[in-house]
Amino acid sequence: MRRSENERRMSKAAAVVAVCVTSLFLLIKSSTGQVVIVPNKSKTSSKPKSKPKGKKTKTVTPAPLPDPIPAPAPVPEPERTTTPSPIIPLTPLAMRAETEARVAPPINLSEYLVDVITSDNRGKVTESRKNRVRYFTENLNGGAVIEMVEAPGGTFSMGTTAGEIEQIARDHGRDVEKEMKRMLPERLRWETPQHMVRVSRFYLSKYEVTQAQWRVVSQFPKVKRDLMSDPSYFKGDSRPVETVSWEDAMEFCERLSRATGRKYRLPTEAEWEYACRAGSRTAFHFGATVTPAWVNYNSESPYASAPKADPRQQTMPVGSLGVANAFGLFDMHGNVWEWCLDTWQDNYFQAPNDGSSREKESNNYVKVIRGGAWNSVAGECRASARNRITAPFKLNGIGFRVVAEAEDKTGN
Repeated sequence: MRRSENERRMSKAAAVVAVCVTSLFLLIKSSTGQVVIVPNKSKTSSKPKSKPKGKKTKTVTPAPLPDPIPAPAPVPEPERTTTPSPIIPLTPLAMRAETEARVAPPINLSEYLVDVITSDNRGKVTESRKNRVRYFTENLNGGAVIEMVEAPGGTFSMGTTAGEIEQIARDHGRDVEKEMKRMLPERLRWETPQHMVRVSRFYLSKYEVTQAQWRVVSQFPKVKRDLMSDPSYFKGDSRPVETVSWEDAMEFCERLSRATGRKYRLPTEAEWEYACRAGSRTAFHFGATVTPAWVNYNSESPYASAPKADPRQQTMPVGSLGVANAFGLFDMHGNVWEWCLDTWQDNYFQAPNDGSSREKESNNYVKVIRGGAWNSVAGECRASARNRITAPFKLNGIGFRVVAEAEDKTGN
């Protein structure tokens, strides 16, 4: 009996020691962030382990998690001061491009004299004169400018008559490839029917947009699409920019408009032909034909009775041939094709007679190009010659020039 009492006292002492040790162990582990699962204290049997009692084991429960560390109080944002943070300064024109409200400065027209010539069908100059024309200058960044020439409003006969097609085919097709000669009648019908068009006054860039001008405007804030700063195949600041799509040209016009506060866009097809002719009614504004002395084209395939010559096979700096039309515009024939605003139509049936564009008709992604290029036969450079290409295409023979809309479109 006494032995059993002693055993019970020793068992209770052992249990108390076990609880103390376990509590100390849990406290140490909790302080280090570790979670330890500890079984609840069970009654210690006085019987040897080889003879356990048949009682059910109690469910093991996890020790409680320590309370989360409270997040630090947010640091109050410092009050804004009137002193702005340092920024990279923008040039005045680029700063205007980022401003919503823009007011274009008034147009102040200046005058200059240009040499104008007329030739016969052999390319011989029959008349030379000087014309006085009006223009204004749009200043860009870095000293770059765009000279915008006034095209006075007026009426003209656009296109080709059915009776002229046969003669044009003869003059056009003397030295062209057989495939082009076969397609000529169909292509010439694109220029019919001839119709009268009334064009309001506008301004057209004196030259095709150059690579220097493109590079400046390409740095203006983006409107809808990114622009490469140097897309051209033939390099040179004063050469026309090329290898640009119709969509790229539209982006250029939109950026220029936002930067200057003046409405810039591509010319309509009617505006382009009106400006190219500049009052003339011949195949070229020069007269009956052209030569490499005035136009950059594939001179191995001349027009009418003009002589052949070795072609340049590349673009040339704008205006470098030194001869303009009566409006004071350079390179309207050759050098690069020029994008127009219009959607392509196979003829002029139901064409507008007010100089507006056909933008929302079928084949919306096929656009008009005009003027011919450095690799075009002479006949493709005629004032009435038309061609087409899809808007996303980029070729080293396609560039553009820009129109600025006149405040008073009725003036002459």
